[in-house]
Amino acid sequence: MGTVRRLFIVIVIFVFSTNVPAQESTATRGRRISNAPAAEATVTVNEQFLNSFLTAIFDNLQEPAMPLTIGGSSTQGPSAQCASEIRLKREVQGVRTAVHFENSRITGPLAFAGAYNSTYLGCVQFSGWADAEVNLEYNSEHRAVLARFHLRDIHLNDLPALANGPLLNMVQTAIDRRYNPVDLFTLEQLSTSVNIQPAKGALKLRATDIRTEITPSALTLHITYEFVRG
Repeated sequence: MGTVRRLFIVIVIFVFSTNVPAQESTATRGRRISNAPAAEATVTVNEQFLNSFLTAIFDNLQEPAMPLTIGGSSTQGPSAQCASEIRLKREVQGVRTAVHFENSRITGPLAFAGAYNSTYLGCVQFSGWADAEVNLEYNSEHRAVLARFHLRDIHLNDLPALANGPLLNMVQTAIDRRYNPVDLFTLEQLSTSVNIQPAKGALKLRATDIRTEITPSALTLHITYEFVRG
């Protein structure tokens, strides 16, 4: 977002330095705004930025958590002392939650820990990590870029064999059904307005579409804008 806002500032400086004929009518200015072609802004985000963002989540907010389920039903009763949930962790046994760009994909390990109530074993504490892949898509109905996490391989630490199979299914279900999809940002969040005092008005920079591109070193957002009277 900082890159987009800097772009907006450059646009404003350009407008301020341009001579606008004083005799131009309001109607003419309106036609010029409405007939302006769509413009595109490009924002590039590298691995360091995304991993710094993850670090900020763990430093400033609670660990992301979600309940575990079996067959669509919660494993936690109303008076249970053992919270049946999975929590994303910064690091588990040397494996750190991180983001990597790999072969035009977003991948990385997700470290986690949690607990669940087992009928035969009682409160089972667990931890581990999963190889994850993140798929991005633009949803026109929601007018938002969505992220979907897919766990390719799940590793559990020091679990009884009896609990290993059911827990693998619960972790996969918790991510697939309760966490996905994640709204990353909407077109409204990427829109803004610029007050142009010398022109006696304001322009709204309205985001109308977005396309994502993943390269070996970065995530690039191609944002299409239209300019309308603010």
